[in-house]
Amino acid sequence: MALEYDLVIIGATAAARAAAIEAVNLQARVALILPQSASWQAHPQRNFYPYALAQIATASRLNQGQQQSPTSYPWKYAYAAIDRLEQQASPALLAAMGIDTIVGIGEFCRRPHLAFNINQRYLRAHAYLIATGSVSHYPMIPGIQETGYLTLDRLPSLIDSPAARLCQQEIPFRWAIIGTESVGVELAQTLAKLGHQVTLIVETEQILPYENLDVSNLIQAQLEADGVIIYLETIVTKVTQDDSSKLVKIGAESIEVDEIFIALPDRPLLEPFNLIGVGVDYTEKGISIDNKLRTSHRQIYACGSVCGNVLGGYNSQSLTQYEAKIAVKNALSWRKTKIDYTSYNNFPWAVYTDPPLARVGMTIDTAANSNRRDLIVLHKYLKTCPQAILANKTSGFCQIVVTRTGKILGAEIIGQNAPELIQILAVAIQQKLKIADLTTFPCLSPSYTEFIYQAAQEWHTYHRNQQQPQSNFLNRLRWWK
Repeated sequence: MALEYDLVIIGATAAARAAAIEAVNLQARVALILPQSASWQAHPQRNFYPYALAQIATASRLNQGQQQSPTSYPWKYAYAAIDRLEQQASPALLAAMGIDTIVGIGEFCRRPHLAFNINQRYLRAHAYLIATGSVSHYPMIPGIQETGYLTLDRLPSLIDSPAARLCQQEIPFRWAIIGTESVGVELAQTLAKLGHQVTLIVETEQILPYENLDVSNLIQAQLEADGVIIYLETIVTKVTQDDSSKLVKIGAESIEVDEIFIALPDRPLLEPFNLIGVGVDYTEKGISIDNKLRTSHRQIYACGSVCGNVLGGYNSQSLTQYEAKIAVKNALSWRKTKIDYTSYNNFPWAVYTDPPLARVGMTIDTAANSNRRDLIVLHKYLKTCPQAILANKTSGFCQIVVTRTGKILGAEIIGQNAPELIQILAVAIQQKLKIADLTTFPCLSPSYTEFIYQAAQEWHTYHRNQQQPQSNFLNRLRWWK
């Protein structure tokens, strides 16, 4: 049976859902394929992973003084909240919007016409969009496959098993987290705050290699204060298992743990869709696309982390949803819009540690290593913010990169409410506001938004310092006369 659509979207990711809603708003006939296989069993959960850690931390506080398990209860509480979030993007709600949702595994076929074959149905369309996202990377550590490990995709299995639901199984107490991805840092701190014994092992010189050293050191100090044991510039050479525990070997030392979590970069989910059969070019890094998000097949588009390194830097949900809208418009219209990846810096990104880190635009290290002499870094500590003082959350600071004319190029914030505060600077960059403009906006006091106002005030302090030598010269000139 053949069905006709304007656009067929493949993927269970946030980008795929955003694309489907965008297409319906453009009054297109849309089919959304939700692949369902072993690789996808827990995949939708990764869309809400940052919320999970926040909910786990909240649940741990609520659980204090109760008779329930201090380990399994917070995880169940968190994933119950995630399930409620998932319901907001359920197939039933998407169907109510006019989106045909089809669950199953299918593949492209090109004879007699290009179509997507799923559940004995041929879906023909004007265009197709691949937004399958990525899955966790399989580590190449001797003994890891035989010993067993967890990844982000497998993490929900800790509470989804029947034994865990019956409270007959506790969350493992001793953890080894291997890798430099931010998810490992977030999970390490969350587990430590719940009273677990956590060892974080990274190969790099700092725990967050893409971040400014001062920022990374502050987060590392906080993790160590929470009880996380950190090994820098360390390679895991072998993993084995005895009767009661797993052994992680690093050099001459062996660490005894109950569970291993792998925090390595994700790999694009490219199978099993028969991309080769329809002439879509890709590598292990992702699908190759042009600046219109079109693949090597003129009817097939792609967006999100399935495109791999073309996104640049970290995976950003705001970026992938922006890509999804551009891809849908290009797929449904003869007039194509080019996407400029240099504007990637205008999208904010965050690490959900405690305190959290957020940044947008040019980084401090980029500014320091550039040859530009017109760049200025404004620095402000959170301990000057009245709301932070009242809440006793004064650890952190804000750094803003501006030009001598006041143009905002980037910012980094570490501290309470950083993911919300960075939005203000992201909008300022997008609207091409100058740093002095932020000092004219009214803000509530006390509030955390007042911290952005204080940071912007540093611009006036800088100018006063720059003008001071000239003022002293004029004063001496007047005195001499």
